[in-house]
Amino acid sequence: MFREIDHRVIFTDADFKQFGDKLGYSLAQVPYHPSGRFLITFLTGKIPEWRGRYSLAWFKNNLSEQFSSVYAFVYSTECMKYAHWIAKKSKVPLVVHLADHSPEFEQTASANILRRASKLVCITEEMKLKYEQTLGRQDIEVLHNGAEKSCYEVAPPCTKPFSEQNPFILCFIGGLFSHLHGDCIEDLFYAVSQIRHKFPWVKFHLYGQRQPAHFLEDLIRGDGFTHHGIVMPLEKKFEIMKKAHCFVIPSSFNKQKHCHYRYSFPTKLPELIASRRPILSYGPKETSTNSILETNNLGIRIHDRSVPKLVKSLETLVGQYQESIDQFASASPLLMDKFSAGSVRKKLSKILSFN
Repeated sequence: MFREIDHRVIFTDADFKQFGDKLGYSLAQVPYHPSGRFLITFLTGKIPEWRGRYSLAWFKNNLSEQFSSVYAFVYSTECMKYAHWIAKKSKVPLVVHLADHSPEFEQTASANILRRASKLVCITEEMKLKYEQTLGRQDIEVLHNGAEKSCYEVAPPCTKPFSEQNPFILCFIGGLFSHLHGDCIEDLFYAVSQIRHKFPWVKFHLYGQRQPAHFLEDLIRGDGFTHHGIVMPLEKKFEIMKKAHCFVIPSSFNKQKHCHYRYSFPTKLPELIASRRPILSYGPKETSTNSILETNNLGIRIHDRSVPKLVKSLETLVGQYQESIDQFASASPLLMDKFSAGSVRKKLSKILSFN
């Protein structure tokens, strides 16, 4: 989204350090480990945070440039609070972009930051309505990831007779989190296992991190399943998309988990739509993903938790694949423009304009 905007990137998750270093990004691990042994490291400005306190020395050593604003793409209160502190120290506007909803954002300290932010952005219309009611703001913008031109140029999926040499690839791209995908992703494993008795060349490939690291460990070890880990550099995803025949988006059926995740959706959804491949959305109807797919008449949507329904849908998808492409993967040029990265960048530029 920032390709045409001069910027610096600070990331707060050490899991991405290897890739962040290659891209020239700066790591500010927040929160840092609270152990007392890191007190001296904190006081000497070698780490940005310790026990809820932020290091002014680290800030001066690593963020000495003059910035016009601080943009925080947040999924945790810790990330947002640190961005708020940086904006205060820099005396510049703070733009908060909420990627996921959490009850923690409704707590007093976090809610006050959101109310006072110069601009507030949500990733879906459903999330916008939620925070309009929560915060009393009526100026919230909606902005989500867009699809690069490379996504539209991904070759159509191969529809030749499937076999061991030309397997049918069911694909998941994104972080796998037990609190977001548990109580639904497991059903996809069970369904694929059953389908493989009839179509042994059906495979399920998953890409991204897992939280916790052992999440789904036993299932991933089964025949026909491969977890490839984090996708970096991001350009690799185009080759992954090229090989995939259908993308899956699971949303937990657990009511407690669903009430949080329903307001968000995978940042890669526009890219998946642009790839012209069927998308299988498995989760409650009241999610932003299903709202977008239904509004635009896209994808295979299963709203009841049922392994037999999954098996039936997947068997039809595989057995009548060309028909499935025609039925579930079509999209108009107007829709493609709506989800394009170019359109998203234009909107972001307007949001970051404080003139």
